[in-house]
Amino acid sequence: MATRVIPPRILKKLRYNTATKPFQPSLTSPALSPPNILDQKPPSSTTTVIPPAVADLNFHDVEKLFSYVPTSKLLRSTAVLHATAVEPLVDVGTWIMRSELMQTNNPVRDIALSATRATFFDHFCAGEDAVTAGKSIAGLNESGLRGMLVYGVEDAHDNDACDRNLKAFLHTCDVSRSLPPSS
Repeated sequence: MATRVIPPRILKKLRYNTATKPFQPSLTSPALSPPNILDQKPPSSTTTVIPPAVADLNFHDVEKLFSYVPTSKLLRSTAVLHATAVEPLVDVGTWIMRSELMQTNNPVRDIALSATRATFFDHFCAGEDAVTAGKSIAGLNESGLRGMLVYGVEDAHDNDACDRNLKAFLHTCDVSRSLPPSS
């Protein structure tokens, strides 16, 4: 992952701190002991412990973490994430989606759209409308996770498309008000 952000030639030239001696403070620095606030006891009248509503996620217990997700869905997610990590594949997909072929109604377009919907769209998007996004967010909430509502629409090439995008944006704002505050 680091090689996608930082070129490998720079990673090879990094110098790591390999000092074998611990830091020695100078003798001229005053020896002050920090106040020990950990030993102080808070007043008992204000101490209340609230148990968590949902058990905390333990990212080290991988078996329990992914026990609610079917293996087929995990394999599909892994394949989608690996495919999106290959830049030439993403470039070809972008080229196909923006090509003239996608502007006409033909079987190749239908196949490309159904493949995109079954893989990338289902992985990265909660849904096309408020109802399907709400169902996806409810599913996340049931498993103890939270979702993030992100606005996204297609490219706009003319004023009518811009107006449709504005209406979609305003609709997204209205939908976000209907979601629970904790989501």
